[in-house]
Amino acid sequence: MERKQGHLPTQEIIASTSLLLQNPLVATKFFVPAASHTLIARPRLTALLDEGLEYSLTLVSAPAGSGKTTLLAAWGRSLPANNPLLAWVSLDEGDSNPRLFWTCLLSALNRLRPERFTPLLKYLQSSQDPSLKYVLRSLINLLAESQDRFLLILDDYHVIIEQEVHNTLLYLVEHIPLQLRMILATRANPPLPISALQARQRLLQVRTEQLRCTVEETRAFFRELLGIQLPDETIQQVTARTEGWMVGLQLLALSVPERVDPVTLLEEACGNQRYILDYLTEEVLRRQPQNVQMFLLSTCILEKLTASLCDAVMQQDSSQQMLEWLEQVNLFVVSLDSRRHWYRYHTLFAEALRYQLEQMHADLVPILHHHASLWYAQHGYTIEAILHACSAKEWQWAADLIERLPLTSISERKMSELREWLEQLPADIVCSRPRLCLACAQILWAVSSQTTLEAWFDAAETMLTTSLAMQTNQDVSHTVLTPKERQEQENLLGEVIAFRAILCSHQQDGQAALSLCQKALPLLSAKNFMARAQVSIAQLQACYVSSANDAVVAVQSGLQAGSLAQAARQTTFAITVMGTTAMYMIGTGRLHEAERLSQRAILLGTQPEELVLPEVGWPALFQAEILREWNQLDAALSRAEEAIKLCKQSNAIASLVFLLYGYVVLMRIFLSRRELDVACSALREVERIGASMNQPTSLHVRSLFSTIDQVRLWLACGELDRASRWAELLEVENWHSTPFAREREEVARARLFLAKHQPDLALERLELVLQRAMAGQRWGHVIEVRLLQALAYQMHEEETLALSFLSEAVCLAEPEGYICSFVDEGPPMAALLSRLREEQYKAMLTPYLDIVLSAFPRQSAIHEPQTKRVTEPTIAQMLQDPLSERECEVLRLLARGASNQEIAQELVIVVDTVKRHVSQILSKLAVKNRLQAVRQARALGLLGEASPHLTPRTRHPKGAQ
Repeated sequence: MERKQGHLPTQEIIASTSLLLQNPLVATKFFVPAASHTLIARPRLTALLDEGLEYSLTLVSAPAGSGKTTLLAAWGRSLPANNPLLAWVSLDEGDSNPRLFWTCLLSALNRLRPERFTPLLKYLQSSQDPSLKYVLRSLINLLAESQDRFLLILDDYHVIIEQEVHNTLLYLVEHIPLQLRMILATRANPPLPISALQARQRLLQVRTEQLRCTVEETRAFFRELLGIQLPDETIQQVTARTEGWMVGLQLLALSVPERVDPVTLLEEACGNQRYILDYLTEEVLRRQPQNVQMFLLSTCILEKLTASLCDAVMQQDSSQQMLEWLEQVNLFVVSLDSRRHWYRYHTLFAEALRYQLEQMHADLVPILHHHASLWYAQHGYTIEAILHACSAKEWQWAADLIERLPLTSISERKMSELREWLEQLPADIVCSRPRLCLACAQILWAVSSQTTLEAWFDAAETMLTTSLAMQTNQDVSHTVLTPKERQEQENLLGEVIAFRAILCSHQQDGQAALSLCQKALPLLSAKNFMARAQVSIAQLQACYVSSANDAVVAVQSGLQAGSLAQAARQTTFAITVMGTTAMYMIGTGRLHEAERLSQRAILLGTQPEELVLPEVGWPALFQAEILREWNQLDAALSRAEEAIKLCKQSNAIASLVFLLYGYVVLMRIFLSRRELDVACSALREVERIGASMNQPTSLHVRSLFSTIDQVRLWLACGELDRASRWAELLEVENWHSTPFAREREEVARARLFLAKHQPDLALERLELVLQRAMAGQRWGHVIEVRLLQALAYQMHEEETLALSFLSEAVCLAEPEGYICSFVDEGPPMAALLSRLREEQYKAMLTPYLDIVLSAFPRQSAIHEPQTKRVTEPTIAQMLQDPLSERECEVLRLLARGASNQEIAQELVIVVDTVKRHVSQILSKLAVKNRLQAVRQARALGLLGEASPHLTPRTRHPKGAQ
């Protein structure tokens, strides 16, 4: 039931102010950029924007430097006071997260009318998972009931890449009340139905052609702003050369000396636009006072400017006055807030300045970066501090910062920059700091090359082992460690070995990982819960995927790791470990236990008065997978989509694995829904993310998640050749993989052989796989293999064996409520299950089979989703030799109990023809008499009636409801 505005549940309101507004680096997002100089009048554009107030949405779309922000800011300030109320949001890359995006928008409105929007903003920031649909409907209701009119301007909307943001914004635009008007300023067209919105008169567009300065505006620009009267020919040439580009005009204007003919300047500046920009910017710099030049060059290394930061970089105390002066003379510095505390340079101007800095004062560059690093470190911006320290080549200082870096605070963009620097750390620095080696490996374990990771581990182990050995030998030439120092070194060595064991468990047979675990444990103190948890994780993975092949011990190790992580008070790590353990539980066939463990992990990350931790998305994905297996496909899809949103918010490097599995779960769900187009899209995301990982990590996660499912998808799409090429490549490529990975590949090959109608080859592959899965007590995989064996024997026309293997799979599957594992195998499995049900009917053992059979789609029950669905063939169509129309008529009369003579009279044919049709029907349905034929036809839904054999009983297996 939809909740009405003004009735938010008490538990969903948190008595706290927005964290968003407490950060001075972020609060500037809501200030309208201040105009620091006189602007030329552009009445044609202001009139166009005025007209836009009659539309739900105005789209201002043009390349960088076209004057979008300047135009909108000036126009917004010229509007009558509070009519409408102006809310401004300067978007950045982080705002692509849907929840943060709507937090920003509500915060902007909340600054204008806090008494109205605060409850909704608090709900969005609550610890419970907020419903964006509810937020949007509540916002629309709030606006519709308001006496105020609002204008919301979203600047730099091109940084938004999350489709859900576009979808939710479109929902608002399509239901927007008269009290709100919106403007998007963007460099690229957003993925909105622009033509449709325009056709319905909901959208007004302001494009590049309209933003370009006309000849008249170029003339006014030089005359009114610079006091320069240029000939008409020159004005036309300037307009043509700059294409009316506002920033180009400004750069050109600043480079025009008082006594130099600008026409001569343009003739001398040849080449592409960037060459002109660089040349003119140099001319601007050369004509500034020396102190201004030095300030510009010294501070251009900073993304954002504030007085204290600039003072620290330049070792002076007058930066505030300089920043204000630069703004007044329009030297491409933009004030980010009305208090003139934060500024930035125009992006192109900053690039040109940095180029000039390298050319003119290369020796000054590292000094400036070092000063910036110190300021950022002092103010808690560790990532920025590290990046500037690396740019300064201050490696020891950078190492200090890396060693204490909080690993949960690294954005994807910063991670990319950081990786480049960490892999360039000088060998002498790395080899002298074991904790630095460990920190680098922990940050980049999934993306750095195996060679780099091994070098870090080797260096750390060598340093620590050598140091401890010297103490044992009582070498007087070296410093003697205190007992505390020795314990710290042993602990650190244990941590290095423990983390190395985790990565080693992804490779080969895992025995080396187990040996490392045994080596690490004696070195770790009893209270080093975090490192001991990592040892347990390595044991979990090694026991499951290696030749140890013991899923029970593996899961026990995972549960122990979760307890240790909680004892260490590392909540996010504990959630990750519990989710991972749930994943392996699913492989053992313990679906209900895995679901309960996932739920405990989720609750751990949603404590009262806390925001939901992004890592909660990881265990939520396993809940989605279990829901899929229980055939609750809509609930599974919803859960998976919510989980992926959370995973995208995670800044940990493990989020790559989270996201990859998230798209695997989506692919499986769409496969079960028979929505192959979107399943293929999900697979492409899986491949994209996997390509960003190093090879050992990529091979490991593929074996756990996607090896079999990609082959299933290819076969479902009819891409048999593609699946065959994949199998051929496996035969020639010497990939480093675990026994478990090779097992998954064998199952995928078996599916390929079945698709090629080669059951003997499939059975040959499956036998060894089955033995290993049973030995490891991985009953979820045993179910899968037994089902494939049953299908192979069915194809081999050995029904007794097929039903025997199917019966074993049913016995294993029933307690945990497996459904989709059967249904996904399609009509051949439905036929086998129907035969099994016939055999078990007299013993009254069929309620579970009834439920599974009822889950198989029938033509009348298929509903087309919005996404393209592949047409589902009927079971009759999937028979190796489908029944003809006449045979179907004969079959229906047989079901009524009609004799051959009665059928001949009904169909006006001779009795011999009836006998021939009956013989064909018995052959095609693989039965021996009429009674069996009717039973089989009813079970398969060939008679167009609801068979009692397919009607679900009231009792459901636990978890299947």
